[in-house]
Amino acid sequence: MALSPTDLILTTFRDLGGNWVRSGLTTLGIFMGVAAVNATLNIEAITSAQIQQKLDQRDNPFVFTWMYDPTWTKPTPELGEEDFVAMEQTVPGIAGVSRTTRVFNVDQVRHQGQVSNEADIEGVSLNFQQITGRQITAGRFFQQADFDEYYPVAVIDSVLAEQLFPDSSPVGQGLFLDTVRLTVVGVVETKQWRADQEPTGLVWLTQNYADAIAGRSTWGRTQIALAELDDYETVEEGVRTFLEQRYPGFTVQVFGNAEDLYREEQQQRTSTRILKVVGLLALVIGGVGIANITIAAVMERTREIGLRRAIGATDWEVMMQFIAEAALLSLIGGTAAIASIHGLTKVATTQVFEAPYTFRVQDAAISMGAAFAVGVGASFFPALRITQIDVVQALRGE
Repeated sequence: MALSPTDLILTTFRDLGGNWVRSGLTTLGIFMGVAAVNATLNIEAITSAQIQQKLDQRDNPFVFTWMYDPTWTKPTPELGEEDFVAMEQTVPGIAGVSRTTRVFNVDQVRHQGQVSNEADIEGVSLNFQQITGRQITAGRFFQQADFDEYYPVAVIDSVLAEQLFPDSSPVGQGLFLDTVRLTVVGVVETKQWRADQEPTGLVWLTQNYADAIAGRSTWGRTQIALAELDDYETVEEGVRTFLEQRYPGFTVQVFGNAEDLYREEQQQRTSTRILKVVGLLALVIGGVGIANITIAAVMERTREIGLRRAIGATDWEVMMQFIAEAALLSLIGGTAAIASIHGLTKVATTQVFEAPYTFRVQDAAISMGAAFAVGVGASFFPALRITQIDVVQALRGE
């Protein structure tokens, strides 16, 4: 005789309550396993969010190169558009390549009575804003006409805008680089170059205009943006190999602005893998407990199984009764674990230390799915033994 869903649930609760100590210990095993998995996923999410916060404070991850002749007898080659195109085609993981020129012969930036003596002045290419990932907060970035016509225009960052234009918008107003007057056409957000460098103000010029006013008082740099932070090591090695082959005899140095974050991300991934293994082991232990309780239940209720099969219950219907018990223990243990870990994580990231944390449904689903997979999977084969029980022997209690 088949059980209705309601009767199946009631019977499951009754059977589990008949040996609540064993059921409780098994639920505890599932709780610990799910808690370990869910805590690992929370740690992974928090550390990833922390790294992303640090990335958001900097320009998009990039590397730049420096080449020199170790004999100091040959001039350093200046990379051009052909080099950039070939580099992007040869080295995987490059999002774009830009050229910047650092201007050194300017002592101060002025607007009326406001003066900055620490601002960095750079000539940039047309794609430089995209390479850095900085957003325009007012006005616009350079256009092709600004380059073609050598217009005396500038884009400044928000730090310099606050220093020189505290009470008005800088867009459309003039500023002086010593004696050279420029018109501000845009403002970009301020970002750190590296974690240990506080921004002091920035002026961007078109690259050809910067070359014209600076003469030889410049230092050029090729800035190579990464498609992903994961590509850091690949791009670094690829660029070095590419330039060494293209310019034999020169020593190539490659530096970047996110090596520390790349190393931190790799360490975090290694730690997370270890924690995931620990969590899975805990889940397996919980699964062993469920397998044991299912085997014990099958042996203790042999006569009941024989009676149900004798009055018409199918093997599947009898198996479902035991699988439902495992599923219920998994549900209780998994739900309690997810709720507990969420609460503890929330308290830890607000009261103990500050960290970005939000409850992620996908992590809870993964944790609960793992609980059900282990619980139901562990109970399946013991429950399968029911189909091999002889009805007559079962009724005798054998």
